[in-house]
Amino acid sequence: MPVLVPRLIDLIFTAFYIILLARVVFSWVPISSRSSALVELRSFCYRVTEPLLRPIRRLLAPYQRNSPVDFSPLILIVLLSIVQGVLLR
Repeated sequence: MPVLVPRLIDLIFTAFYIILLARVVFSWVPISSRSSALVELRSFCYRVTEPLLRPIRRLLAPYQRNSPVDFSPLILIVLLSIVQGVLLR
């Protein structure tokens, strides 16, 4: 039973990393509105990740005014990795 909890935590974080990576890829690639499955998947990725990315973007806003690159996903990955490490100890 004790092995199940770390595996579950690891699975949840891994799934979120994949969803976050998919969101980043969706932001780079145009999706046709005719591909309803991809539109739904993109929408799901944005709904799941936006609540964690929004506060990071607010904090970065003064430093990223003219930058075309959004560093919030990278910062979120680092923060989640720290939290995951703490939880798995």
